[in-house]
Parts: sequence; structure tokens; C-alpha cells
Amino acid sequence: MDRSFEVPVVVDFWAPWCGPCKVLGPVIEQVATEQIEQWQLVKLNTEEQEDIASQYAIRSIPNVKMFYRGEVINEFTGALPRNAILEWLNHSLPNPGVMALDHLLSTVEVPSVDDLKKLLMDFPDSPEIRIVLSQLVLWDDPIEATAVLESIKMGTPLFDEANNIRNIVAFLLVDTSDELQLRIKLLLQNGYLDEAIPEIIEVLSKDNKAAEGKLAKAAIGIFNTLGMQHPLSKTYRKQLDMVLWA
Repeated sequence: MDRSFEVPVVVDFWAPWCGPCKVLGPVIEQVATEQIEQWQLVKLNTEEQEDIASQYAIRSIPNVKMFYRGEVINEFTGALPRNAILEWLNHSLPNPGVMALDHLLSTVEVPSVDDLKKLLMDFPDSPEIRIVLSQLVLWDDPIEATAVLESIKMGTPLFDEANNIRNIVAFLLVDTSDELQLRIKLLLQNGYLDEAIPEIIEVLSKDNKAAEGKLAKAAIGIFNTLGMQHPLSKTYRKQLDMVLWA
């Protein structure tokens, strides 16, 4: 389990009496040897480790589970042929950019913009790295945040997450003389979300089309980016919904 925080770990639940296990075992072991730099294989004898087998609800074997960062992210049962195993691995393995990002986030408490830019140079096709980098530069340089997200287009992974950032940027770049909107922009750019969000809701309660609708989209983008479990989301998301949809 500890190892799965470094690389994906594939656990083959088997038993000596199991015929299909004897078919699967040599095949998956050979693939593991060929792909040793991508993932690690662990063989678990369910006869000797009954508690672990019970913990993971093993009802039939062979059962193969892929663990990453302590969680089961995919699995299959039965003696799959080599090509099917390769296809399953191709579909299941986290991409290298995600693993590099996870490693960075586990080694530094708060990654710097330079950390993320270097990582993006190594993994330019990783939308996950682009999302995190755009979040880091968002308030200081919204135009750069948009540029970072340029390659994340409709139909590609994390498009919705990228659009949340784009909607925030659209409001930050609004050309306005409205004092309340200017104050909200200043609060956001200085990272005072706890002060900005109540003021956003106050403005939208009077005009939910403020800033040509960009303020409402930005507010939704902020909450979606924070996530529903964030304290600010728990406190204010319902209030926002009420002023927008009531």
C-alpha cells in the first residue's frame, strides 16, 4: 500500500488450488517484467492472507486489482489473455504526467509556479499539470492562466475544469468602472476569497446579469474549482444558487 503512493501496484489475488490462477500467473508476471518501470506486481495468496482477501471482498479468483495512492482504481477477474491484460493496463495506468504531479504534490507542501512550469516542460501533454499551474498563476496573471489552458479544448480531458478557470479570467479582465465590481476584482486578485464571495453574492442578488453575466459565471467557476467540500463552498454555494436560480 505504501508503495502505491510511488507507482501503481497491481495485486494478483490467487490460490494454489485455482486452475485459472495458474493460467493467468505466468502471463501477468511476464508483462510485469516487461513493464517494470511503469508498475509493480504483488502476488497475494488468499489461502495465506484470508483477512486481506476478506477486506477487499474477494469472492472469486483470480482477481487482479490496481492500487494507486492507496486506492483501488481498477480491477478484473478471471484469466485474461495477454492482449486483454495489455489493453486493461493501457486503460488503467495513470499517465506519467499525473504521477509526476502527484509526486511533486506529495514532496512539497505548496508547489511554486516554477516547479509547475518545469514539470509542464517535461510533460507538455498533461492537462492535469496545466490545470494546477493555471490555478497558481490565475490571480497574478489571468492572461497567462488562459494561455496555459489553450490546449485543453472541448472534448479533451478536464475541459470543464479548464472552463471554470476561463470563466474566472473573463471576469477579472472585464473593463468596468463599477466600484463594487472593481472591489471584488481587487479582493480576488489579492486572494481574499472569504471577503470577495459574500460581496459577489450581494451584487448578484441585485443583478444576476452583472458584468454581462461574467460575474455569475466566475462565481460558479470559483466554487467548482474549490470543490463542494471546501469550507467556503459549504457556507456560500447554496446562497449563490438562490440568487442565481430562485
